[in-house]
Amino acid sequence: MSNVYTIYPRNNQWSVNVQCDMTTKCGGWTVIQKRVDGSTDFNRTWNEYKEGFGSVNSSYWLGNDIIHLLTKHKPSLYVSITLTSGTTLYQQYEEFSITDETDNYRLYLNGPTTGTLGDRMFDTGIYDQDLCGMSFTTLDRHHDRSVSNCAVFWGGGGGWWYNYCNFANLNGPWSPAVWNNPWFPTVVASNEIKETSMMIKPY
Repeated sequence: MSNVYTIYPRNNQWSVNVQCDMTTKCGGWTVIQKRVDGSTDFNRTWNEYKEGFGSVNSSYWLGNDIIHLLTKHKPSLYVSITLTSGTTLYQQYEEFSITDETDNYRLYLNGPTTGTLGDRMFDTGIYDQDLCGMSFTTLDRHHDRSVSNCAVFWGGGGGWWYNYCNFANLNGPWSPAVWNNPWFPTVVASNEIKETSMMIKPY
């Protein structure tokens, strides 16, 4: 059943609680990002994104160190945005991983990709919009291609793999704040969003 489970990303040396989705596309998904309201601030520091934050029963970021360990074998990534209308849109990527902290949690994606959101991360056809290969940026660590720190420039954009700056970002400021391009052009405003999630499972 879909529930909170304890997993062990580094054998038995490290345990962490995560939400597991056992219904979407045959189940087996580990939720690495979840947002259900604006009660959890996603405009956080590098170390907070490294270690993870929030509540596993509500909104949370699992933590980049853990995400790195869970994605070493390039699992599938499932991104979803549920609109205030009740419609859920998704995009699934065949392969997803991030490197470790020494490489600034660099993003790797590979196709094919399918879904109803449209691809705004992997193969957009525009060099300064693709997020594959980008390092992680937070309000206190600037690794994007913009002269300005994208996590700061867009009014608290949250930690993310920005390029210059973003046409997809699930960690932006919750409505009524201005969340720039959550998933352009399918979702362009924060007041359209009821819930977001990112989930992984072996392909």
